[in-house]
Amino acid sequence: MVTFTNLTRAPEIGANSYLIQKGESSVMLDAGMHPRRDGWDATPLLDQIPQDLDAIILSHAHHDHIGALPLVSQAHPHAKVFMTSATAALAEPLLHNSVNVMTRQRRELGRMDYPLYTHRTVDDSAVTWELAPLNRPFRADSSSELEFVFHDAGHVLGSVLTEIRAEERRALYTGDLNLQRQSLMLPCQTPTGPFDTLIMETTRGAQPAIPGQDRAYFEEELLTAIRTTFERGGAVLMPVFAMGKTQEVITLLHHARLAGKIPSAPVYIGGLGRAMTEVYDRQRTLAPRQHANFRLIPEAQPETFDPRRLPSLRLRAGHIYLLSAGMMTPKTTSHTIARLFFPREHDSILFVGYTEPSSPAGLLRKAGQGGTVDWGEQGGSLPVRCEVRHFDLTAHATREDLLRWVTEDIKPSRVLLVHGDPDAQSWFASALAASRPGMEIVQPPPGLPIPLFRKLS
Repeated sequence: MVTFTNLTRAPEIGANSYLIQKGESSVMLDAGMHPRRDGWDATPLLDQIPQDLDAIILSHAHHDHIGALPLVSQAHPHAKVFMTSATAALAEPLLHNSVNVMTRQRRELGRMDYPLYTHRTVDDSAVTWELAPLNRPFRADSSSELEFVFHDAGHVLGSVLTEIRAEERRALYTGDLNLQRQSLMLPCQTPTGPFDTLIMETTRGAQPAIPGQDRAYFEEELLTAIRTTFERGGAVLMPVFAMGKTQEVITLLHHARLAGKIPSAPVYIGGLGRAMTEVYDRQRTLAPRQHANFRLIPEAQPETFDPRRLPSLRLRAGHIYLLSAGMMTPKTTSHTIARLFFPREHDSILFVGYTEPSSPAGLLRKAGQGGTVDWGEQGGSLPVRCEVRHFDLTAHATREDLLRWVTEDIKPSRVLLVHGDPDAQSWFASALAASRPGMEIVQPPPGLPIPLFRKLS
């Protein structure tokens, strides 16, 4: 029997990590860190990983899917790590940046358990990495009872769906996927179904799409907001993640400038954002994406923002600050610079991605223009006089698209719902049950092995 174990600590968007076992073969799918927890509470259930782990398979390079990889590789040095070329190129600098962040938190917050791993740990892990191409079967070794195939997921550069083959049956792990075109990424390349089991992300299950408000709608609304801000003499701050959202927005802004939809304006990105953008340029012909000949750095010419400028920075009209972190975590550049925007009615803070409600970004969105927000300042909350808006340029499939994809393309007999908060998983459970009454729908409990495949009648 093939078993599946959910290694996350709770049914939520957390430290994505799952274990597939058959006989003597054991493989992990992703090794993430929880985005809203700290220390060892942010890791997956590391003590449930078998000592003779054969391999780790990474779906893509976001921190909630790779953040614990050095810890797992350190504890299981003989386990191979499989990923695409683009994921490897993005993961290494992101993991080194995580070490830098944890080291700073140890110094500034007194977190004596940090860093959970070191730069040396990251380097040692990278030695075990193996690159796997799309659409070509591979195994951890010749004796493994599990076979895998990568398919492009359309989420970020290098992201994949992972097909799992065992006992002459097929399962599909989505990781994170997108079913619509983005500014740079192409839609998911759906493998031919049906599949016996689908292990499915449910990130947007609690967010209904509004008819008529698709990606093209939000892109035009965003460009209009930028033009309006410039016309009244303002500057624009867009809090973004360094990898994925930064490159998508640079592409959107560049082509909007060429089409005359926005004026030519300086665009500032952070140092990590630049490093990730350089990887996107180097990998542009090695992974599926739009505009394969478009090189973001030399053609869009974003300027690198030096955070040492912040104490003396004066905002300038017609400038765009595309800075991390997307959640505006305290002490990040976007969090610090936002304080300069708050008192200026002609400026705008424009969100273009997901904002966790309890994060500073989520609290700012809720406060809005005319409200007040606790920004960790002495003297209490700060008034927000600048414009605050959100544009849903998601890199995840909408729940409606994902529901159609499952029922019409994948057609599984069994669905395991993962990577979503409880209300998101509940929506998918109800919607799938209504759409396909014979489908078996499971919300895998943390730490408990369950059959991967439905029992044959």
